[in-house]
Amino acid sequence: MTDRLTVREVSCLRLLEGGRKNKEIASRLGIAERTVSNTLQSAYRKLGVTRRQDALAEFRRNWSETGHRLSMSPAGETSSSGGVSGPGPQPPSFYRPTPPGLVNTSVIVAVFAVIGVLAVLALVTSRAFHGLG
Repeated sequence: MTDRLTVREVSCLRLLEGGRKNKEIASRLGIAERTVSNTLQSAYRKLGVTRRQDALAEFRRNWSETGHRLSMSPAGETSSSGGVSGPGPQPPSFYRPTPPGLVNTSVIVAVFAVIGVLAVLALVTSRAFHGLG
């Protein structure tokens, strides 16, 4: 089993939370309904579940918004290192990695702030030179 969900799998799982059907999810993501079905089936395999409700519960409990597993192994699984089971180191329950989209938004806001400051400086400077002549 893989330790990561794809961006599309996470998107589909997030849209499941509102009780949406595959057709609605497909419409929101701009993809085919069959693609949603295949994507959810892939996510179910990675989550170790077979039903939508179980997938949502597992995703909320053990996976980050970026598609990474928060716990080292799913419940009931033993590790392959000598058959020793038990949870590995886990981040605190409040820990959620920053989604990549949020980081990109912050950069965009900062760039526009700098552009705004430069525009104001250019305006003030041009008025000062026009006042001299």
